[in-house]
Amino acid sequence: MRLLKNKNKKKALKIHFLKYIYAAGITVFVLAAGFFGYRAYNYIIYKKKLFVLKKISITGKGISYAEKVKVLRLAGLYKGENLFNIDLKRVSRLIASDRWIKDVTVYRKYPDKVVIVLKKRNVFAIVNKENLYYISQSGYIMGRANSTIGYNYPVITGLNKDGLNNYFNKIKKAIYFLNISKFSVISNYISEIHLEKDNGIVIYTNNGTLIKFGIGRYKNKLKTLKRLFYEINRIHLKYKQYINLEYKDEAVIAVNPGSRVLPADYKKTAIPSDIFK
Repeated sequence: MRLLKNKNKKKALKIHFLKYIYAAGITVFVLAAGFFGYRAYNYIIYKKKLFVLKKISITGKGISYAEKVKVLRLAGLYKGENLFNIDLKRVSRLIASDRWIKDVTVYRKYPDKVVIVLKKRNVFAIVNKENLYYISQSGYIMGRANSTIGYNYPVITGLNKDGLNNYFNKIKKAIYFLNISKFSVISNYISEIHLEKDNGIVIYTNNGTLIKFGIGRYKNKLKTLKRLFYEINRIHLKYKQYINLEYKDEAVIAVNPGSRVLPADYKKTAIPSDIFK
């Protein structure tokens, strides 16, 4: 009985010893693999220089060569640096600091390239607030207006004496009007959009015509303006550069001497061509 117990004890010790040897062997193997793997990684990455930056691609709709150069300077990338060491988030933040950039995506393209994809803000209008500034369609101020980009955009005026809240409300209103007038008869002729003290809208066209839209119902007023221009052209009415659309479904114009005003129900009336003779 005692002999059997001794045999079992020796067998258990042997199994325990073998497990210890096995665990130690695995540990040594893992450490060796890690060490030599790290050495191989450093050799391939740094000494052989297999993953170093050689090419930088900058793409995006409407991005000019000068803008690409500017973005490249902002990114802080240089050829020859290790591709794995490039902090893509940091590069994105640096590029996004440019107010003209709406969105930026940066990614690695192995073995030797970084790709930068840009989405640029477009100028929608110019704001006159002590100085002239470009703004996007969302109202984001992009920078001072200059002769390089040009001034051929609607200018929003009437903002200088407003507080911050009223300023943003007026900008929002002006942008709304410009958006709904895109497909109207004055879409390509708006030179200035002026916000009055009562928040009414006044438009100045490229030929100097003043059109008062007042407050609200702008879509209906644009339709009234379209019908008015149709009648003016149809009967060859001579009028001064003033149109008032502040009244409901009606238009008031200043006529030249020798002309007569349109009747109030001109939209429903067949006007004889000799009425203004």
